[in-house]
Amino acid sequence: MTNSGSLGQGSAFIAGAGLVRAGAVNVLRELFERTNIGVFNTWTAKGLFPWNHLAHLGTIGLQANDIALAGLGLFDDVILCGVSDDELSRRHLSQAGVRWREIDPGDLASMHLLSRDAPTPRPRLYDELAAVCQPMYADESLPTHPARAAFDLAGCLPDRGVVCADAGRSGFWLGRTFPTRELGSVVLPSVVTSAFAVTHALTARRTGKFSVAVVDELDDATSAIVARASDLVVEVWSPAGEQVSSTERTARLLNAHESGGVHVLSLGVRFSEIDRLIAVAGTPRWHP
Repeated sequence: MTNSGSLGQGSAFIAGAGLVRAGAVNVLRELFERTNIGVFNTWTAKGLFPWNHLAHLGTIGLQANDIALAGLGLFDDVILCGVSDDELSRRHLSQAGVRWREIDPGDLASMHLLSRDAPTPRPRLYDELAAVCQPMYADESLPTHPARAAFDLAGCLPDRGVVCADAGRSGFWLGRTFPTRELGSVVLPSVVTSAFAVTHALTARRTGKFSVAVVDELDDATSAIVARASDLVVEVWSPAGEQVSSTERTARLLNAHESGGVHVLSLGVRFSEIDRLIAVAGTPRWHP
């Protein structure tokens, strides 16, 4: 059975970190191939589909108006899979009139859903954020625009490379604007977690991956891990950081990895640009 499925009818998926941990990523990808049902991901599952894949409806949960912009209240059936309440509040979904249900990742393979004739149309969440972010990616002014900082970081990341960030201003910008090509290329926490970025970047580095920890500051917990590390690259995003061009910054990151050892690099980032995203999608997480 098929359904022409204009936006406002049929089903949509929301996938979170639990789906990734359960190893159900390929099952969800295969479901899209069979049904054309689109997928929102939380910021902990970025890269489930590449940012420009037809299945990708956007990253949800990072700003107050995401639920409304995603048009979740218009779908007949919103299926949450591996999404914690920290990622997306059930109370907020219900208050917005969303008809939601939860599916265990292990039950995805046995689901029978009405297929669409064409992929789910992209919602305002995707289109309006893309419209405001695209010019940001091209901004070459200094201090660096945070979206440009995320864009350049994605561009210099090799296959299986990973960027890890804390739940802070830089983490928000990476969650909102990092153009993901593959799952696991950006790792973010679901809640504020002490020294998350350096801990995960260090683990990735020990397994041979290119990794960068992005932090807002070197707090005590982060500094303690950096002091004990033998091979780690940390980039501190701050309005008072060093003003370097995209080319200089990329070369600096690559050189740090090639030379090995511990490198703490400073990058001047103008976080005041948050106002443009707030105008689109409301109050952001982690961004005072």
